[in-house]
Amino acid sequence: MPRKGLDICEALALFQELPSDTESIVSDESSDTEEYSLSEIIESHSNDGSIHDNESDANDINIPGPSQPIMICWEKRGKIQKTIPNFDSETGPSDEIMNMDDQSPVAIFLALFSVQLMESIVFQSNLYATQSGKNFSPLTLEELILFLAINLTMGVKRLPSYRDYWSTSDILHDPYVSSLMPVKRFTWILGDLFT
Repeated sequence: MPRKGLDICEALALFQELPSDTESIVSDESSDTEEYSLSEIIESHSNDGSIHDNESDANDINIPGPSQPIMICWEKRGKIQKTIPNFDSETGPSDEIMNMDDQSPVAIFLALFSVQLMESIVFQSNLYATQSGKNFSPLTLEELILFLAINLTMGVKRLPSYRDYWSTSDILHDPYVSSLMPVKRFTWILGDLFT
């Protein structure tokens, strides 16, 4: 289990106890890549990438070596100028929606959320429930439409919890939502679709 609050000396001592690359990795003879240990890389390169030429470079505390930790210095950069492109596209309903013969809310919803998509959701939900091995009554397309309608209603009339719509308290209880579907069935569909 890792210890908290190690000082630098203790951390370096633990680091030195770790097995080297040659001890921990079995090399593949057919490999085209060469493997180097961390200490070989640190010993052969200084901070600017040049190779140590003499013994004085190896003793320099500013150049990382086997006994010195690698110092990373973070520098703050100036504020980055973010350019936000101008939004010049048309907004609002598309031409397909505007040219519909029936522009009722239900027709617009079905244009965006097709019956084929909802049938696929019903099939996948029942498949998922079957694979879980629990007893369940299969989800129907009508139940899914009721479930979506209840969620849209909950977006208009907000309560702290979805269970509050079925609450026995007169302040929280919603007779319309609670008459559409039992809370246990709503909870099952909610769990089956969003877990």
